[in-house]
Formats: sequence, C-alpha cells, structure tokens
Amino acid sequence: MIKNNFFVLYLILLLIITGCTKIHNHSSKKKFPKKEPRKERVYFTYGLKSRQAEESGDIYIVKEGDSLSSISFLYDVSYKKIAKWNNIDKPYKISVGDEIVIKSNKFRKKDNSKKEKIKYKSNLSWSRPHNGLVSKKFSYSDIGKKGIDISGNIGDEIYSASDGVVVYTGNGIKGYGNLIIIKHNDSFLTAYAHTSKILVKENNSVAKGQVIANLGNTDSIKPILHFQVRKNGKSVDPEKYIP
Repeated sequence: MIKNNFFVLYLILLLIITGCTKIHNHSSKKKFPKKEPRKERVYFTYGLKSRQAEESGDIYIVKEGDSLSSISFLYDVSYKKIAKWNNIDKPYKISVGDEIVIKSNKFRKKDNSKKEKIKYKSNLSWSRPHNGLVSKKFSYSDIGKKGIDISGNIGDEIYSASDGVVVYTGNGIKGYGNLIIIKHNDSFLTAYAHTSKILVKENNSVAKGQVIANLGNTDSIKPILHFQVRKNGKSVDPEKYIP
C-alpha cells in the first residue's frame, strides 16, 4: 500500500516537473522591425553660420550656383557690405572657388547714433506669399527662426510678395531646401524656402502676386513655406509688411 502511494506521488511529481520545463520555440517569435533612422531636424541650422561669423569671422568658398545675394542671405548681412569687404564692384560677379571674406563684429562699422523706433514702412506694395495659417511666428531672439512658417499642402501655389528680380534659386543653402530669393530694391529681399518646385529662374523679373513656386517639404519635417523678409541684410518680421 505504501509502495503504491509512493508510486502515485512519484508520477504526480514527474508530471509537475515536466510541465514546468516545457521547451519554448523562441524562433517562432516575430522579430521587431528595424527602426528607420530619425530624420535630421535641419530646421535648427538656420542662422548658425551668421552667429559664428559675427563672433569670429569666416572665409566662404564660392560654390556652383552661389550668388552674392545667397551668401548675404546665409550670413544675415547686406550684400553691399560683403562686396565692400572683398572689393567686388557692380554687377557683383563672383566665380566658383573665390574666397569671400566675412568680417566679424569687431571689424564691422558700428552705428553709435541713438536707435530710432523701427518704422515698418517701405515704398513697396506687398501681398501674402501664401494664404495658409502662420504656424510659427517671427522671433528676434531665436537663432533658428528668422522668418515665419506658413502651413499648407504640397503643391499649393506660392506668390511673389512684391515686384522684383530673382537673384537666387536652388538648394545649396543647408536647411532651406528648394529656395528662392527675390531682390525688390536696394534694401529689401524676400526668401521662400522648402518649395517642392521652383517655377522661375535667376534674373527673371517677377510681379507682385505672380506664382513663383509650389509649396513642399524639402529639408523640413512637414509641408510649410518658410518666408523671410530681409531689410539691409537683416531679418525683420514679415507680418509687419505683408497684409
């Protein structure tokens, strides 16, 4: 009787051990998909060249497609100043491989006169470059944002904000994607970044309200128009000008 009870207990114990040591086939588990590398936020590269040059100066090597206006845009300084620093006369021609000196604040002429209140007026007639909502406001204190962002859909029409001449088209300035720069007079430039398609060429004359590009997301994380107004080389709030 004792032997029989012992045998029954042995069988129960054996079944418990066998159940606890069940072999699992790990190879049948689904593998996690490889994560795609996160898209670089080049959005925050705006203005870095300008800030570094203000502190210590720079030497810019001219590349294919560059113009004095595009270099001026990159460094947030008037093209006239850059021309003067480098003894470049009108019509401000530059060639691939030229070394362009960008002076630091130490060597830039300072205006010691009393600062006047900013007057947001010009002789130009302005219109909106896109009718979408402004998703990012202008900020003087933000290195990375020297304009406004206007949301929209890929393919939306983008308009010239005023009469002028196209002085740059291309994607050679990091962080701006497909970019257009228009010169309106000796003081004002406008810039249109992240376009999907550029519909004008350099040296083209454009009229206020003329379609110059289609909205896109080149070098941005979503479809936006990044729009800038530059006065004498410096960024100003576009919403103080456009209706």
